[in-house]
Amino acid sequence: MDSNFIPPLDMQQTLFSELSSMFGNEVPLYDKSLAVNFQCNRAVADLLESVFAGFSLTDEQIISTSRERHGAIRIGREDEFRWITRYFACFGMEPHNFYDMTNLGMKSQPVIATAFRSKIDPKNRVFTSLLCPDYFDEDTAREIRSLLGTRQVLSDEARALIERHEEDGGLRFQDAHALIAEGTQRIFKWTGEARNRRLYTSLCDRGFKIAADI
Repeated sequence: MDSNFIPPLDMQQTLFSELSSMFGNEVPLYDKSLAVNFQCNRAVADLLESVFAGFSLTDEQIISTSRERHGAIRIGREDEFRWITRYFACFGMEPHNFYDMTNLGMKSQPVIATAFRSKIDPKNRVFTSLLCPDYFDEDTAREIRSLLGTRQVLSDEARALIERHEEDGGLRFQDAHALIAEGTQRIFKWTGEARNRRLYTSLCDRGFKIAADI
């Protein structure tokens, strides 16, 4: 392997750090929740230190435990899901477990899912759902497929970078950060806009907010 390649776990940590900043900008309460998490951990650690001789946790150690990031992304098409799988592989992340949400009675949702994380260092995880249009009636399924067919979650540049990673066995600094930027500026970024307001509202009214968000 080229010594100039950025290690996948380093890429992963940078990706999740930047995603965390992105989420903080989109949802201010996200940053506040991290601050509350730190203060709670600090309070518990201080209590344990007063009870158990020799027990000690520094602020740096507590901050380290707070660096775990659990995110979620919802995918609409099977080909998109395959590309997302290859995208996460560039960051040393693999699918773990399988969740079928389509057969849960009153709680059913039209998705199947898995969680991408690293076997070696599993502190970061992305719960990834795939929409199942066949869950709906024929007309709704057709409309969903038609709408999803007009979009592209990963840009051509992102796909080229993924293929370069697969062919070369890694990415150098500039390409690695370009692939990370694809995640923060496109793949995971919240647009705040429905591409079809009528369909979005209809799905929400029927209790399928997950499908509507996709």
